[in-house]
Amino acid sequence: PKNEQTWFQLIQIYLSEQKYQQVLEVAKNAIDNLPQIAQWYFYQGIAHFQLQQFDEALKAHQEALTICTEKDAALKTDIYSQMGDIYYKKNNTKEAFLAYDEALKLSPTNIFVMNNYAYYLSVENLDLKKAENMSAKTVEKEPANSTYLDTYAWIFYQQANYSLAKFYIERAVDNLKPGTESGVIYEHYGDILLATGDAVNALKMWQKSIELGNVTPELNEKIKKGLSTPKEQVK
Repeated sequence: PKNEQTWFQLIQIYLSEQKYQQVLEVAKNAIDNLPQIAQWYFYQGIAHFQLQQFDEALKAHQEALTICTEKDAALKTDIYSQMGDIYYKKNNTKEAFLAYDEALKLSPTNIFVMNNYAYYLSVENLDLKKAENMSAKTVEKEPANSTYLDTYAWIFYQQANYSLAKFYIERAVDNLKPGTESGVIYEHYGDILLATGDAVNALKMWQKSIELGNVTPELNEKIKKGLSTPKEQVK
């Protein structure tokens, strides 16, 4: 029971199988035996987040921070990044962005944090130049990453720079690999196409988004409006 590496491996197995309740159980047992290891609380937080138990996830990450030492800078970066995601899910954008700032203080070149931060800024239509600068760095580092390209495109869309938005959303779609297609990316593609005057293909992209499981009231409304648009207005 004091074998740290085996607890770690067991948690990794359950995470890879998306068995989050088992992750919680193993992490609790690991804490009972080795309570001063911050990673156990971090994994608890991840599992709670995946189960949409956001208050419990936040509490676990806050507990992890109290145990972290100076040598745990990488772990603290991950914790603050996760806390940013949690706060955003709880509609607390102020705390979310503060958490991302803390993560970037510890790891200024962390492109995963920069992408999430930039995307949520763009969704909220806030500080778009800051979002653009961060997103540009992620695309520079991973120019074939569809998620990063989508974020970059969406920032340009929010700035009404539709030509660049269309360029980068097309790159995002081009780089999607089989089995990893994203309904959100196709919804963004549709929105950008509509902004450029291509209502016919915008509707096609929205319908593809629905097919990929991205079913939301907002998207259904877009499709409904698209289908009801007189053909002479759709050019």
